[in-house]
Amino acid sequence: MKNGANYKWNRRDFIRTSLLALAAIPFIQSCTKSIEKFIFKITGTNHILGHRLRTSDFPKPSEIIQENIVIVGGGISGLSAARYLSKNGISDFKLIELEDEVGGNSLASENAYSKYPLGAHYLPMPNLADKELISFLNEENIITHFENENPVFNEAYLCFDPHERLFIKNYWQEGIIPKYSLSESDLLAFEKFDQLISELKTAKGNDDLFAFDIPMRKVSQDDNFTKLDKITLKDWLLENKLNNEHLNIYLNYCCKDDYGIGIDKVSAWAGLHYFCSRKNNNHNVLTWPEGNHFLVKKLSKYSNEKQLNNELVYKIEEKENKVHLSVFDSKNNTSKTIIANKAIVATPQFVTKYLIDERKEFASNFEYAPWLTATVVVKKIPLSEGAPLSWDNVIHNGFGLGYIYNQHQHLHQYKPPFVLTYYAALSENDLLTERRNLFSKSDDYWKNIILSDLEKAHYGITDEIESIEIHKKGHGMISPFPNFIFSEKLKQASKNTKNLYFAHSDLSGISIFEEAFHQGINAAKKLIDDTTLDT
Repeated sequence: MKNGANYKWNRRDFIRTSLLALAAIPFIQSCTKSIEKFIFKITGTNHILGHRLRTSDFPKPSEIIQENIVIVGGGISGLSAARYLSKNGISDFKLIELEDEVGGNSLASENAYSKYPLGAHYLPMPNLADKELISFLNEENIITHFENENPVFNEAYLCFDPHERLFIKNYWQEGIIPKYSLSESDLLAFEKFDQLISELKTAKGNDDLFAFDIPMRKVSQDDNFTKLDKITLKDWLLENKLNNEHLNIYLNYCCKDDYGIGIDKVSAWAGLHYFCSRKNNNHNVLTWPEGNHFLVKKLSKYSNEKQLNNELVYKIEEKENKVHLSVFDSKNNTSKTIIANKAIVATPQFVTKYLIDERKEFASNFEYAPWLTATVVVKKIPLSEGAPLSWDNVIHNGFGLGYIYNQHQHLHQYKPPFVLTYYAALSENDLLTERRNLFSKSDDYWKNIILSDLEKAHYGITDEIESIEIHKKGHGMISPFPNFIFSEKLKQASKNTKNLYFAHSDLSGISIFEEAFHQGINAAKKLIDDTTLDT
C-alpha cells in the first residue's frame, strides 16, 4: 500500500489505449466467426430436480428403511459432520446427496490438460486459534509439521509465484491492489483504509472477543461492532470520508469474491470481516488445480461407503421421537421413507424451507447471489504488457472477477494449452432478477459476455480458444445484506430441535470453507452430546 507507485500517463499509454480501442470494433464479428469451432457445454446444479421441491411432485413411498443417523446434504458441512461422527466412533449413518457426487459449491471436473474447479478454488491461511481446522489440515499432510507451535504447510499446496496480477490502464501490474496511474489522493485513501483495517483486526469487544474472527461463533457481540451490520459498506466508507473511485472498485471486487454482492449492498460488518477476520501475517493461500474439491476428497473418505447419491430428501417430519424422511431416488424414479433416530440437515435454507414446514418463516431473510463460472481452454494466451500470467488474474472493473490459471501448481507451469477458470458474481440487479437472467439468457449471450471481458486484457484470445464450458449456480453463496448477520431470523434458523440438527455455512452468514467446516462439527458434536444424555 504505502509503496504504491504514482504512475503518470505517457505517449506509450496513449498509443496502447488507442490501438485497443480500435481493436474492439471488430470484436463481435470475431466472436461470430469463431463460435462454430468451440466445444461449448453448459453445466450446472441439478436445479430441475431441486425445483420439484416446490411442487412436491414425487411418487408415494414404496418402502420403509430404518437408520440411526441421516445427514441430509453432501456439501462441506455435511461431509465435515460425517468426519466428526466417524472420528468419534459413530459409523452407522447415511449421507444423502442430490447430485451424483458430493462437494456442493466445491465441485470440480477434469479435461485432457488439467483438473479445474467449478466453484470454490482456495483456502486462505487458517488462524492459529482455529485448532479444529489446523488438526484436519495436519491429518491430511497439508500441514507437514510444526515449528515453535506454528504450522508448516506442504509447499506443493501453497500457491506458487506469481500469485496475482491486475489488468489496469492496459497494463498487467503485480498484485491486485491498484497502483498504476494513481493520484496522491488515491494513495492516501488506500493508506487510510489500511490503517482502519489494522485497528479493527485487533479490536475486541466488552466481552473480550475479537470484533472479527473465524469461526463466527467466536465473534464479539458488542453493539459497538455489531451495529455495523445495520449499514452497507458503502455507507461506512462515506462515514469515514473514503469515497474514492479506485478504492471502491477494489473493495467491490473483494466483496463480490466472498459474498457475491458489492459494497452498495453488503453489510459493512460483513465487508470488514473479509479484511479483519484473519489473524496471521501469512498472506499466502492453499490451492490445487481442482480447487477446494481437493479438500472435499479428504473429507468424503469418511462417508464414501455411506452415501446415497442422486437422491433428494423432499420432506422431513419429527414423529414419535423419530425423524421421518421422505426420499426420492431419481435413478429409479421411486420414493422411500427413512425413519432415523436423529438427522443432521446440512442443506442451505432455500432448500430447508421446502423440507420442514416450520422453517419457511426463518428462511425469508436468506438471500443468495447467482454465480457463473467458465472453464476456457486456450491454445495460447495473447501477450500483454506487464506482469506474467499468474494464479489469479483480475481485470480492473471488469464484468467478472477475472480468472485463475488452473495449471499454476503444475511442474510445467506454462505448457500450453492453458486451462483458465473465469468467475462472475451476478448482482447488478436484485438477486431474483439476476437468477432468472442466468437461466433464461441464451448460451451465446453468456459466451459473448465472458469473451468480451477476456478480450479487454487479451485482444485476440477468442481465436485461440479450443473449448469453453459454462457452469451456472443459481444460489451460489449466501449474501449478507444489512440486518442479517446478527438477525433474529438467522438465530432461529440455527436452532436445533430434539432430533434435528442444522448445519450450513449460510447459518454463519458467510460462505467460506471454514464456516461450513465448523458448522458440520458443531452439529455432529451436539448430536453426540444429546445422544449421550439420552442414554
